[in-house]
Amino acid sequence: MSFLTWDCEGDLFCALTTVTGSAEGLMTHFELSEARMVPGGGPSMPASPAPGPTAVTVVVYAAEEEKPPEVYFDATQTLPFAVLQHFVALVASRLESTGS
Repeated sequence: MSFLTWDCEGDLFCALTTVTGSAEGLMTHFELSEARMVPGGGPSMPASPAPGPTAVTVVVYAAEEEKPPEVYFDATQTLPFAVLQHFVALVASRLESTGS
């Protein structure tokens, strides 16, 4: 699992990547959402970002599945176009590096 955050015009967004399944059928989920700050547990634990409701999900199947990636959009959320561009670049870069 990986969690990446970035700022766009004063708002914080995040990309959460998780890999699920077994060696025979791995699936990778890339999720884009607006990040929310979660309060820390005290002075030694500062606030940290956490993903909010997912706006865009990309599901990439294992090569053996011979199934193209799928994209799902939450119809109730809007995003700045620059955020979507950044997310697509992140996903494309990750897929290139893994040969997917």
